Amino acid sequence: MSTSTLVTNAGRVDSGVIISHETLNNLFSPQKVEPFTPPPTGIDNLGITSTDSFYVPKVGEFVVDFKGYVRVARSKPSASDWVNAEVYTNLIEMRMVGHSEATGDIVVTLNPDYLSTGMLRTPFECLDEVQPEKACRMAVGAIFSIPKLNLQLFNKEPIELTIDHVRAIPPAGAPGVGRIYRMLPLFRTDAPTGTPAAFLTALNFAMGTYLTEDELATNRIPHPVA
Repeated sequence: MSTSTLVTNAGRVDSGVIISHETLNNLFSPQKVEPFTPPPTGIDNLGITSTDSFYVPKVGEFVVDFKGYVRVARSKPSASDWVNAEVYTNLIEMRMVGHSEATGDIVVTLNPDYLSTGMLRTPFECLDEVQPEKACRMAVGAIFSIPKLNLQLFNKEPIELTIDHVRAIPPAGAPGVGRIYRMLPLFRTDAPTGTPAAFLTALNFAMGTYLTEDELATNRIPHPVA
């Protein structure tokens, strides 16, 4: 395999550092998160909310509020001190559900053909500070299922989720933004080489706190929103 390829041995597109998470501890509520302290490695089971804006040709523009969960595998910090510690992440599971009158239910899950990865680190211009705020970023490949419109959509360009002013890892409760320039094309999974079937035009999200095992199990169960 060429060293410059983005395709992993598993046949997925790799957007960053791969974390072997099979033996990591699953972290559920309650958890004590220490500010400005690099945490041990593990899998964070967190709630998440998001407000996304879409444009679908012949349907129009609409805004959807989503709620669900994410499971994020974290690497061992690269250093023991907060300033120099880098932490790499893999988004290993996600499910969010929203509803609008125009589309009915929309379910967002991870694209299994894309390895969604990210990192947390101190911005370069803040390395001389005693307790700098870190920046968090993650490149995400998603599947948007919209049964009412008979659509299952995916993004070819990654959705870049970003959180600034991170004072603790994980950044539970912190607001974030999806970095989208005007429009991000979404393609049909049954016509991946065709023209875009819809566009994601804006995304604002907030990481929730740790879930209990029961809460995670409940979030995994498919059920209609309305």
